[in-house]
Amino acid sequence: MVAVMNSVLATVIALLSLSVESSEQACLGAFVGNLHLASSRITAPNAERRRHPHLPVIFHRDEAARHDTRTNLYRKFHDYAWNKLLMDDNPSLNTAPEELHSNSSPSKGATAGSNVVANIRSISQFPYLIADRQEVVDGGQVLRLARSAFLETQTPESEPLINPMTIHVLNFVSFPSPYIQEVDYKNSGEGEYLGLPIFGADIVSLPGNKHLVAIDFQPVLPLVDSVGGDGVERKSLLPTQYAHFESKLQQIHSKYQSSNADSIPMLPWGGDIPPQAMRFFSPYALWTRLGDENAMDTVNTSVWNAFQEYIDLYLELMRAVQEDVNAGNLRFVESTGDNGRENPVWKGHIDYLEYRGTNDPARPMLQRLYGNEWSERVISEVLFPGL
Repeated sequence: MVAVMNSVLATVIALLSLSVESSEQACLGAFVGNLHLASSRITAPNAERRRHPHLPVIFHRDEAARHDTRTNLYRKFHDYAWNKLLMDDNPSLNTAPEELHSNSSPSKGATAGSNVVANIRSISQFPYLIADRQEVVDGGQVLRLARSAFLETQTPESEPLINPMTIHVLNFVSFPSPYIQEVDYKNSGEGEYLGLPIFGADIVSLPGNKHLVAIDFQPVLPLVDSVGGDGVERKSLLPTQYAHFESKLQQIHSKYQSSNADSIPMLPWGGDIPPQAMRFFSPYALWTRLGDENAMDTVNTSVWNAFQEYIDLYLELMRAVQEDVNAGNLRFVESTGDNGRENPVWKGHIDYLEYRGTNDPARPMLQRLYGNEWSERVISEVLFPGL
């Protein structure tokens, strides 16, 4: 699926869809022409792999010329995110309908018997936010929904597999509540609604050694002009009281995507974003395309590190907001604006969900792999459900 930031990743999925069509062979030829396999690789014994699941699955030497295989390409990203939310050991929290939890489809062009396996998760309770206390004030949690779509090509033995014809996709999105309101004691207690960003991560590997990454704190409101401590005017993503988190985010983004005359960025900018999608991208969007001979190493180092730093900071922000709710500085007011008090944050969430649900570029790929009915239910009931 792809947690894909829509219009940019429409290109991603358009390319991804080729992997389930006969035109796969063109991608295969381009990829195989650039394969450089280390002759010293050996097969990891099954028992050793069970003790160390990060070890790669490597074909025997006579097969290595035709296949480059690695395990846990995006599984470690997936597991890290859910472990941070303290959910991975509690699958009962998964609110996705049971019949949508997983699906499988034969992988065309890959090892005989391999399948593209989809795993779908969604939660609306967050142990992470109450890890150090028994309850939260008003029973409200600042996160309302986190969900993921994880597609992984697997061997007949259910081991993750990547070769020139396989699909690997992670889409992880976390939604804050649109009903958090500042408490203004000078104005009958009614302050502004808190426009917290949505966390989105889309990490995709395509046939032909193509890797696309989009990680961001996605805005639901127009950015506000502000002047930072350095005197520079810029667009502000976060409410003023959380400006120090935005400073940290800017530093992380610069670490991976800034360049100067003496260096190139670790993750070069992936190209222009279509105008219709710009409103859902922040100035700190990490968007890159990788395709050189070091692309896989970059995914397993720079992209992996960036993913951890972005999600760690986002969840630190959510904990800080939760603490302000518990301290009485913020409150939940479930208004959609129909009671005379406008809630632009709710409207921003609706716009985001409608845009993403209507224009989801993963739809054609999912339908080819898993059929129309299952795919439509995943999109509308799990990935982009209505408020």
